[in-house]
Amino acid sequence: MRRRAAVVVAAVAALALGATATGCLWSREEHAPGRFCAQADTSLVPQCVDASEGPGSAWSKAEEDGELPIQMWALPPFSVSDAFVASEAELGAWFDNLDRAVAYVRDEEKHAESLRATLHGELLGLLLTYRRHQKEILEEEPVRAADNFTRAITDKASAEEEPLSAALAADKQAMVVVQAIFDEARSDAAPLVSRYAAVAARFADYRATEAAETAAYAALSAEASRSGLDGLDGLEQAVLAAAREASRAPNELAAEIMTLSAELQALAVSFEEALAPHKEVLATHGAVMPDMTSGALRSLGAMLGYARRRVARSDATATALLGGIALRRQALRVLQGGEGAREAIARSRIERASERFREVARARAAALSAAPPMSETLGLPLLAERCGELLALLQMRPLCEAAGASWREAGCAALRGRFDAAEVELRTGVPRKIAAGLAALREKRMAAAALDAAQARLDAGDVKGAAIAYDAAVRGAEGT
Repeated sequence: MRRRAAVVVAAVAALALGATATGCLWSREEHAPGRFCAQADTSLVPQCVDASEGPGSAWSKAEEDGELPIQMWALPPFSVSDAFVASEAELGAWFDNLDRAVAYVRDEEKHAESLRATLHGELLGLLLTYRRHQKEILEEEPVRAADNFTRAITDKASAEEEPLSAALAADKQAMVVVQAIFDEARSDAAPLVSRYAAVAARFADYRATEAAETAAYAALSAEASRSGLDGLDGLEQAVLAAAREASRAPNELAAEIMTLSAELQALAVSFEEALAPHKEVLATHGAVMPDMTSGALRSLGAMLGYARRRVARSDATATALLGGIALRRQALRVLQGGEGAREAIARSRIERASERFREVARARAAALSAAPPMSETLGLPLLAERCGELLALLQMRPLCEAAGASWREAGCAALRGRFDAAEVELRTGVPRKIAAGLAALREKRMAAAALDAAQARLDAGDVKGAAIAYDAAVRGAEGT
């Protein structure tokens, strides 16, 4: 009886730390007796099923009855008054069902709030009830305990009992040390929890200002589009001030987040180092090393990422506005100049545009002169990039055939002789190469699903899609 009572104490301690031991007192060949119960947060009535149906059945019924989180527990196959005179198998069966209930919420549903509700709800209440009952039973037998102790002293204990007593005493002392480490970690974490709550509130306030920040930039843009030369200098200063203000709050928040993250990581390291000598004790009792910081660190990382992305967007918007203001200033100065100056500027811009177009045209022509790249192992052509180059070239054909293409003439001259060949290659050459490559892959016993997907796109006339699917099949066959 006392051995079973000690098991209850161990179960209470393990569940209080948020970890359970694997069931070892009941054979998994048959379902343990008892019942599984689950209750949704918004429901007043628990949903209970026979243990043979499993915890998932109780969860499903509770999920239909209300909303998350859902707490789960297991009812024992005995009453409170019978708990410590029940058979060891029944007591072990109950512990096994407790493990199954907690493991289902933690490993199958993976819902943190439901796991918290499970560990702090009815399940903990049942364990504490039996713990109190155990205490009452032990207090009713002081004489028997003293007699047993006296007899043990008189007999000087058997050779088997002495090492067992020493092991139990050492184990108890080790658990006291572990509990002290837990208590110290909770004490050290308390101020960090308060700071995390403050950072989260500050982040929520900052995030709520995004719409106003965007509206301010839009107002500056509208004002710049109407402003004359005299007002552009002031607008540039206003844009710079808006960008600095948009960066101030997130930069301060980011510094606070990084400081808090570093302190949380240091707490986690010190906690892990303190528990390292006691890992065997924790493993013996089935306790899992608790994770005190990873959730907060992920949340802080998400906050930091949002702040950095928003600052980057703000900087990009301010840069674009300043560029637009500079272009408007230049345009207004041109309008104030003479006709000759405007014509000279127009000629200069046309020449620059013509040169850039010619460089792009020459680059495309050079790319098409080269053969498609080949795969390393099978030696098959990779055609997706080639197909994209051909399509890009053919999209330029209307530009070179337009009547007003004079400033593009230098570039179009290098492309006109390639349009017809590109169209033929895209319509017939690339499809033939894809078909040949797919046939080669089928001969090498490549997975039929990938090849059929490429063939279906080819049959539908989607040459670009077929080329992409074909390249993926080739790389898959080579394991790259």
